[in-house]
Amino acid sequence: MPTALDGTTNAAQDPISNFFTILSAGHVATFEGQSASIRFDILDGNDVDSWHLTVTGGEVSVMHASREADAIVRIDRPRFEAMVQGRLNAQAAILRGALACDGSMAALVMFQRALPGPPGSTGRVAPISSETVMAEHQKAKRRAA
Repeated sequence: MPTALDGTTNAAQDPISNFFTILSAGHVATFEGQSASIRFDILDGNDVDSWHLTVTGGEVSVMHASREADAIVRIDRPRFEAMVQGRLNAQAAILRGALACDGSMAALVMFQRALPGPPGSTGRVAPISSETVMAEHQKAKRRAA
């Protein structure tokens, strides 16, 4: 498969190569303090195109290779293209059975922060802390009581 990382194609021609090229630029602030590895097996007919992403304290490296990882994600090419273009939410893809993840679901949730928002959105939403979620849950329980 073509990849911008090995110089065989123009990244602008392939949204997946373009996405991984952008991520491979080094430090990603949304991954600050996080560490995980994820392999994406992108299915294209009988072909499998594998990308390996490693995050170490916010520093990102990407290889176009099939390697062991904390999480292994399998998804077909059109759906992954939709994800990297902001037209498909990763969590929605899991719920619909369009994306399968073996291993660390936390690594996949971390990765989702690097995905773009829907077309026309003004940017990524800041991560919500578990304390904020629990506080909102408690408020909702009090209102319901």
